[in-house]
Formats: sequence, structure tokens, C-alpha cells
Amino acid sequence: MPEQFDIRGGDEQAVARAVTRAAEAIANGDLVAVPDEAGYQLLASICNPDATDRLLQATLPRDPLDPLDPLDPIVLGTDALSLLQLIEDPPGPGELTLRLARRCWPAPVVLELNPQATAPDRWSPAFWERVTQRQRLGVRVPAHEVPRGLLDLADSPLLARPLPVTDAGEVVVGCTESASVMLQAGPSRYAGGDTRIRVDGQEWEITREGAVGAATVARMACRVVVFVCTGNTCRSPMAEALFRKLAAQRLQCPDEELVDRGLLVGSAGVGTYGGSSISPEAAESLRERGIESASHVSQPLTAELAVQADHLVAMTRGHRDSILNTWPDAAARVRLLDPNGTDIDDPIGGSSDVYAACCREIETHLEALIDELFAPGG
Repeated sequence: MPEQFDIRGGDEQAVARAVTRAAEAIANGDLVAVPDEAGYQLLASICNPDATDRLLQATLPRDPLDPLDPLDPIVLGTDALSLLQLIEDPPGPGELTLRLARRCWPAPVVLELNPQATAPDRWSPAFWERVTQRQRLGVRVPAHEVPRGLLDLADSPLLARPLPVTDAGEVVVGCTESASVMLQAGPSRYAGGDTRIRVDGQEWEITREGAVGAATVARMACRVVVFVCTGNTCRSPMAEALFRKLAAQRLQCPDEELVDRGLLVGSAGVGTYGGSSISPEAAESLRERGIESASHVSQPLTAELAVQADHLVAMTRGHRDSILNTWPDAAARVRLLDPNGTDIDDPIGGSSDVYAACCREIETHLEALIDELFAPGG
């Protein structure tokens, strides 16, 4: 019978004491049962062979939604960078893996990836043997305060197996007998357990649909292109609309099916509060190309949008610098529309001819961008 800690009241000190006790148990080579975002997990130190063996051998009911469970434990880590160093996608994490890690974590989403050839230092040989046999390594960054607190106190990632829960969200009786400590928090925030996504190169499939649904995963797997100007009423909405048309032509599909083909396109401004329509002159320039843009509403470039984007395409060097000053971690994903480094001048206040010329200039550079992004391996 494990030592029980009831943290359903949410008292910070009580939670801290419970997490500290659970961390001590893990450090001593024991197993602990803890809540997370979408269920409960049985945890062990990945660097303790005895604890890992007991975790692997613990008798748990098989999950009918996951043919590999319970024989396929997952590795919990504090951040994507540390976990992705453990995989070989080759050579290193590819664009799809990085995209899903950036968008999915922290959350109840497991990425099943191709492991590196050799086991990390100090990791359990028995666990790594299982990983190499299956040629997949399940990894996840949790959001729940309990596993995150345990990771902060541990000197390594943790190994986890999901515990079965009842319809009421409580751990099934008898499934925590191998644990020395259990933290009870009642039903989890989300139901359904972890969603597992198998990633191999640029291909992905859901091997277990849990708290995060298939439609959400499909959107997270999309390549996201965001065009950026100042007010999001002239240049960037023209670029967005033209890019949609060119991409649909390249993929030979209607504009509305781009998401189904793995592409999301948007635009934003670095100097707007949002809510404005596209400028009449920009709308007219698009209309001359058979594109209607009356539904466009400007929006600011937010932190969420900057993180989600795979390509932040700036109209000027000033826009690029503004993005980098605010989100320096996005440096690898920021570019100018003109690959030669020339600014796309703001046509605001100009004549219809000025807008038409700006639209033509944007379209020319978009054709080159389309060629690059849709090239094999692009």
C-alpha cells in the first residue's frame, strides 16, 4: 500500500511537500504514482536499473486503444531540446519533428521517434534494449505541476507508464501496489490519456488518440507560413492571399483544401492592434487577379503566432528586426520576402498604380518562395 498524499485542495505548500516526498522516493529507487494532465502515471528514475525493471514488469491492464501499451514506457523531460537530443531522425530532428515538438509540448502528447544508436549515459540497459528492439522512443514534456516538479528535482529524465483510470477519473484499484508513494489529485483536467504520434521523417500517424484529437494533431502537423508587415492591411494580406492562390495551383487543389494538404497560411502586423479591413487599393489589386479579400481582418503578431509559425516572412528588414528583438529564438524561422534583402516598400497613401506595382513585386518573390518550399526536402 503506497504512502498517500491527497493534493486535491490545491494548497501550494501541501503540493510542494508531496512532490518533495515523491522525489525522495524516486531518488531512493522507488516507484511513485502521480497525476498529470490527462490521467495518472507510474514513474521511476530512468537511471536506476532496479527501479526501471520493476516499472517494466509491473502488471497493469492493457489499454485497448494502444496496442503497445503497457510494454512501451515513455520518457518525460523538462524541455524539447533535451529530449530531441535522444533521437535520430537522421541526421537529427527533422522539420516535422521540430514542428510538432514546438506546438504540442508541454501537453499530453507523446512523440514516438527513431532513437539514437547508443543509449544515453546512465540509462537503464533493459529499457534501452526494448527501445532498440521496437526502434521507437516515446518522449513527452508534461505541463502538470507534479511531474514538472519531480523533473526539476531529479537529475535525469523520468520513465513513465500510464495507469488505467475509471470513468470517474480515479486510478483503478490495485494498480498502484508497486508504488511506494501516490499523489491523489482526483480526475485530471483532460480525459483520455496521452495522444501518441509516430513520426518518421516527414510522415506521421496517430498510434493512440487520447486527450488531443486527430483534427488538432493534423493542424499541428501543418507547415505554417505567416507574412508580416506593419499594419496587416496592405502588404502582408496581399502576400497571404497571393501565396494561397499559388500554393493551391502548385498542389492542384482548391484554396480551402490547403489545410488538408498540410499547409496553413496567415499574416500579421508588428504595429497593429488588429481589427481593420484590408485597404481598398490592396483589395482591388487582388481582385484584378481573381482573389476576393473582403473577409480579411488585421491581427497583431502575437507570441503564440510567432512560436507556431514555421516561416515568418517579413516585408522589410525593420519588420525582421522587430520580430527578432521580441522573439530571438525565432531567428532560424525568420526571413525577408525578397531573398536579396531589399525591402518591399509600404504602398499606403499611394495611387492604385503604386499598389499594383507592389502586388506584382510581392507575387514575383512568392513564386520563388513557392519553388523553394515545395521542392523535394523543402
